Amino acid sequence: MPADVPSKLLEPRRGGRVTDRRAWSCLDRCRRKLGLRDLPLPIPVDEWIESPLGIRFGFDDLSHLGNHVLGAAFVEEREILIDQRVLDHDGRYRFTCAHELGHLTLHRTVRSRFLESSMDVSLSADRYERQADRFAASFLMPLPMLERVIVEALDERKLKRIECVYELMQPTVESEWLWRYRVLPAVTKRFGVSVSAAMYRCADVQPLITDTKPLLPRRLFDRLFQRATNDDDVTAVQVVDGVPQHRDLFTPGGSP
Repeated sequence: MPADVPSKLLEPRRGGRVTDRRAWSCLDRCRRKLGLRDLPLPIPVDEWIESPLGIRFGFDDLSHLGNHVLGAAFVEEREILIDQRVLDHDGRYRFTCAHELGHLTLHRTVRSRFLESSMDVSLSADRYERQADRFAASFLMPLPMLERVIVEALDERKLKRIECVYELMQPTVESEWLWRYRVLPAVTKRFGVSVSAAMYRCADVQPLITDTKPLLPRRLFDRLFQRATNDDDVTAVQVVDGVPQHRDLFTPGGSP
């Protein structure tokens, strides 16, 4: 039975809890086999696929499997192959490795092989591909470490934790500022993932409070994928007493 994830601040949203536990159990098995006290970050997913998990792993030109195939998992052979095209994209490469590991962990009785062809996280219409995406995000960004990285990112700038966590869940200018300039840079750097993978993971968890909103509102996705400009409202956000506030001409003390 998969182990419960020892998180204090965050939990998976409904529908993702079993997958999150399976990913955590896989991580914990690797940690124990290697005699590690803590999980290293970024998670060395490509190394751990071979040892301690004992799965054959390699690189190849996968174009013979399809023009856009980036990764393949072969169930009976217990083998994962990654297309050479993603080697220059570290975040995409690591997510593809973890995605294929998800298939071998979750879907051994479903198909004999799985082929990943999407460059975008969580866009597949295939539920098994979406489950593998969720496993990959959970494996690369385990909840105990994710909440630690978020708290450290807030503490580093002397931001108030409770107020900012509540703000992160809102589709506001202040929330966009927090995600764009404080949280997402810390998550992508610490876990070695792309911005889209970090956003997908944070939208798939929720704080352990009475509110059941996702930590990252989907309504902010389009904004966060765009580059901020000097005339954006988000550039007018300032921190006052540890809380980000949007300062404009209607705000006391705002610029005329």
